[in-house]
Amino acid sequence: MNLEVLDKSYDIRGIFPSEINEEFYYKLGFAFAVLQKWAMTFAVWCDSRLSSDTLKKSMIEWIIDAGKNVVDLWLCSTDMVYFASWEYEKIDIWMMITASHNPKEYNGLKSCLKNAVPINMMTFWKDIKNFILKWDFKIFDSKWLYENKDISDDFVDHISTFVDSNSNFENYKVVADAGNWVAWVFMNKLSSKLKFDLIPLFFEPDGNFPNHHPSPIEPKNVIDLINKVQEEKADLWVAFDWDADRMYICDNEGMVWSGTITTAMIAKMMLAKNSWKKILYNAVCGNIVSDIINENNWIWLIEKVGHVYMKETMANDENIIFGWEHSGHYYFRNNWNADSWVIAFAVILELISKSWKQSSELRKEFEKYHSIDETNSKVISASDKLEQLKEIYKDWKQDEFDWLTVRFDNWWLNVRPSSNEPLLRLNVEANTEELLKEKSKEVLNFIRN
Repeated sequence: MNLEVLDKSYDIRGIFPSEINEEFYYKLGFAFAVLQKWAMTFAVWCDSRLSSDTLKKSMIEWIIDAGKNVVDLWLCSTDMVYFASWEYEKIDIWMMITASHNPKEYNGLKSCLKNAVPINMMTFWKDIKNFILKWDFKIFDSKWLYENKDISDDFVDHISTFVDSNSNFENYKVVADAGNWVAWVFMNKLSSKLKFDLIPLFFEPDGNFPNHHPSPIEPKNVIDLINKVQEEKADLWVAFDWDADRMYICDNEGMVWSGTITTAMIAKMMLAKNSWKKILYNAVCGNIVSDIINENNWIWLIEKVGHVYMKETMANDENIIFGWEHSGHYYFRNNWNADSWVIAFAVILELISKSWKQSSELRKEFEKYHSIDETNSKVISASDKLEQLKEIYKDWKQDEFDWLTVRFDNWWLNVRPSSNEPLLRLNVEANTEELLKEKSKEVLNFIRN
């Protein structure tokens, strides 16, 4: 049992079975349950990794042995559990066995409190580690309850409240790639509820990922999808990541949408449905989003990358109706400020249906600016490079709210260091394709030399 995986700030991740295994999960969970004295009922769920089911069984054992109640949610996506965390009041803590986007040999743990409030793990993991090292484990003698629960129907009903039921969804054909992962749990029910034509791709759960890894941010993993869209003459495809908390959209022309384009579309729909409100996003969001907000006399706010920052800011300002995080998460006020790709997808589908246009036509209306994909560069010292960039562009508007953003008359850049690698991450957007090529080459040459 390797307790070094507990030296984390947030979620646990480790390789199964060398770093994490059934014994580790039993002791981890037992300590978790005993230290959280106030919590009496735990919900446990998992993704479809090869090791998830056996680890989940170990978790259920420790909950019972600690004298607590357990609700087994079987397979769920992350945003399904966020939904359940406020829908089912009797549950105190929610624990998901997943390693998110890590490769298949990994597994891990993420958790939250009621109303999708994240647990602050900055010191709690250390407490658990000390507990495991010192405690003489004993089984608690008390009454406990075990319950199985399928939340998919309730979840789909919740998603439907974000869209107009009179939308002509039945006119649209959607290819959905579950990547042999957990999204299949509810996608069939969602298509039946909203009445769009669903073409399923790789819906069979298989932790070996026989077709491709469920990581659609990598171009090689969406080749089958793009081919399927063209083959079926579909209007849209949607693909999901490992724990189905992020989505990527491609239109009928095979163009994968950027997060900025998707955010601009959702913002437009939210603006149409709500009176004067605010929208929250990260520093690397493109200008089209602020353009749309300004045109409608709304207010935009910028927050740092990280779900904790996003949720806390939204919780402290009830006028923020929607938020987007650079890593692909979409947050909604009426979703208890939690992120949900399913809501984002449903809102996008409604916008397309009400426009009576092909998805590619709609996308082109939002392509006012030109940008590069976030580009990583290895550096010796990220802090030195940042200081040098500040000096080079000192005559232009700079802010260091989320590392370094520099804004010019017709282009902007943002540079951020990786939190765990010697990398600088560069985003550039410009008013023209020619200017984008010129300026991104200029900045990259400096960073890499």
